[in-house]
Amino acid sequence: MKDFDSLVSIWNEQKTAPIVDFKEVISKYKINRSSFSIKFLTETFVMFAVFILIAFIFFKTDFQFWTSYLGLIIIEACCVYFIVIQIINIRNIASSNTLFDKPQDHIQFIQKFKKSRYLQNTRNYKFYTIALGAGFSLYFIEFFYRLNVITMIILVTATIAWALVCYFYFMKIYIKKEEKRFAEMLADLERLNEQFKDEE
Repeated sequence: MKDFDSLVSIWNEQKTAPIVDFKEVISKYKINRSSFSIKFLTETFVMFAVFILIAFIFFKTDFQFWTSYLGLIIIEACCVYFIVIQIINIRNIASSNTLFDKPQDHIQFIQKFKKSRYLQNTRNYKFYTIALGAGFSLYFIEFFYRLNVITMIILVTATIAWALVCYFYFMKIYIKKEEKRFAEMLADLERLNEQFKDEE
């Protein structure tokens, strides 16, 4: 009798399980997709403004050492890399309409995009930071001969400190927020996908 009651209880739990609202999932998906697009677009415009500023310094400043020009070229290359990556991300998001076909298709897309973003924010960002550091190091050689020792030490220390804070603090927060948003999107889609399987 107890076994029968247990089976009835399990059946009632399954029967009264909340049904995933397809429209709600689509709405949340669109909001998340728009948030990613706006974030990437904003970062692209900011980096493009930085690119223009550095180009202005490159052509308008008469540097004494060739290392300054080389350093600025490396920094500009880092800017171009960042802009290109963000444009690719924006295009990937814009083309991600498979949700309206099958949830499983979009689950696979998000998993792939999540992995790509994680590599961009970890391995690729490490090489990006190293290249950026090399560019600034070459650029600062000019300042070594123009500024006094104390000012130069403060400038270099502040630059290194800012780079370390960005790498070990801000980037961790950035990655954590992205991972959380991806996890929420996947959780909704996986629940929707399971519901579709039950209805088939």
